[in-house]
Amino acid sequence: MPKVSILMPACNVEKFLRECMDSVVNQTLEDIEIICIDDGSKDATGDILDEYAEKDSRIKVIHKPNSGYGHSMNVGIDNATGEYIGIVETDDFADLNMFEELYAVAKRCNADVVKSNYYTYVSHPEPQSTYFEVLKEYDLYDKVFKPVEHQDIFRVRPCIWSGIYRREMLLEKKVRFAETPGASYQDTGFAFKIWASAERAVLVKNAYLHYRTDNTNSSVKAAAKIYCLCDEFASIDAFILDNPEVKEKVEKLVVSLKYESYRWNLFRLALEYKYAFLLTMHKELVEAREKGLFDKSYFTDRAWENANRIVDDMDGYFDDTCRGELKKYGSVEELSVAANKYWKKSKKLQKKIDDMEASTSLKVGRAITCIPRKIKKALRK
Repeated sequence: MPKVSILMPACNVEKFLRECMDSVVNQTLEDIEIICIDDGSKDATGDILDEYAEKDSRIKVIHKPNSGYGHSMNVGIDNATGEYIGIVETDDFADLNMFEELYAVAKRCNADVVKSNYYTYVSHPEPQSTYFEVLKEYDLYDKVFKPVEHQDIFRVRPCIWSGIYRREMLLEKKVRFAETPGASYQDTGFAFKIWASAERAVLVKNAYLHYRTDNTNSSVKAAAKIYCLCDEFASIDAFILDNPEVKEKVEKLVVSLKYESYRWNLFRLALEYKYAFLLTMHKELVEAREKGLFDKSYFTDRAWENANRIVDDMDGYFDDTCRGELKKYGSVEELSVAANKYWKKSKKLQKKIDDMEASTSLKVGRAITCIPRKIKKALRK
């Protein structure tokens, strides 16, 4: 059994891939397996991964049709054999001592999860990494704690690639990624499930992972994916229903987390999308309050006021928070018409995408495109 299985999802990242791969294959912890999941890349990503695999027996490359980040990560988990699982996304890179130090902490503390801080990284105008102490406010460094008893930790940014997780825990608790096709923010649900499942967690002050913030192709840049967070919270709701031992402890927390995440999403969207998303936000918060899950102790005073206002006076809340942008429409009613048109259009478009993904012709086309890569690989040998 390797000490750590490192999962590396990859899709069209040829520009950054060699830097990332070099940072992983040269880890000071040598007893690792490296599972690279090529999610239907159309550039040289697959060839580069095959090249590294030919030189290092610890590397396993899985080529598959494009099916999204969540499915790729679940494929990685299913193929992992290590004691712990780590994640390195292939537009980022890691310090060479990352997994040796995290694994040492995990063994010393018999931890289910070990979480570190990280660096934000930009390559232009010149390469620069900046230490980001995302865990500072939780005051839990080097202590073993149970996350459901320290629930502020659920509010930390997901940054799932800055830690390691006991594989046995993932399997036992059925911790999986949501597999919504084409979705983003799928680290949100996974991070929640980790904290909800872990009996023993440890935070360390050091940082190891360099998180690239200037990749314009990153899925987090895709502003049009307005309902992806809703899918993540649906997966969280399903998870706690399947785990009644934690449901009672966290279901009110989930409502406040949903409000915070949805509000962040609301204010990053263009105006016509804002109102369409606010309709969904209103509906889900109404349902939560009717179930008795609104609890003021989980909200700040301002958040509590706003959450209740969204339930009781959604149009008034929207008018107050988006008054400047609203001028081009003239009224909430006019905007509502535009938002509903967008909502119907987006649903039709998603159905077309789903139908295309399931079509035989697309699968045949993907199979045909595998041939050039196999020929190129044979010629290289």
